[in-house]
Amino acid sequence: MARETHDREDLLLEGVNLPERARLLHRASGREWVVGWRTGGGPAFYDGPDRVYQFNADNQLRRVYLDGSKLAAEGGRLCELRRPEPTNPDGSAGDRTQKVKLVWQPIDSAIQRNVLEQWAETRQQLLTAMKVFRERDLPNVTIAATAPDGSNSTLSTQTSIYSWESVGTDALEMLDRTSGWLVSITDNPEIAAQPNA
Repeated sequence: MARETHDREDLLLEGVNLPERARLLHRASGREWVVGWRTGGGPAFYDGPDRVYQFNADNQLRRVYLDGSKLAAEGGRLCELRRPEPTNPDGSAGDRTQKVKLVWQPIDSAIQRNVLEQWAETRQQLLTAMKVFRERDLPNVTIAATAPDGSNSTLSTQTSIYSWESVGTDALEMLDRTSGWLVSITDNPEIAAQPNA
């Protein structure tokens, strides 16, 4: 999980699994969203340090990292990676020396509903932030700059509420692609049959 929750700036600059990616930063609060697409796959959304939603190419939710939990799609349901209960509850020496196993266990429907409610909140907040950026900040953009690290960003002539920058694709094309995808997906996306992209 540590690989998924490292500094978002590092994810933007070094997220090699997401060759096309962008970051929307709310300047006053420091809140940021990172979005990216896998080659031939679906998007991944990072909402702060511990909210990650990954989709497959069919726009089905395949993996979620939320509040320290690692969830994956299995047969159209979300499952959590857990350590099973010990087979010998009195803790004999034989059980303590066995290799630790982790298994995917389905989460209950109330938890799955909460995960999807969290996704709906992330989706709605990101759509709203992108709309504000597009309406307030984007008309004031004077040039698109390419930084020495290869990222693209939008520069404004006035103090902006948000900044938008991308890697691997044009910043404005990525803005359109991300907005369009978020509008097309629902707050209650289909869960994939398996966690693979």
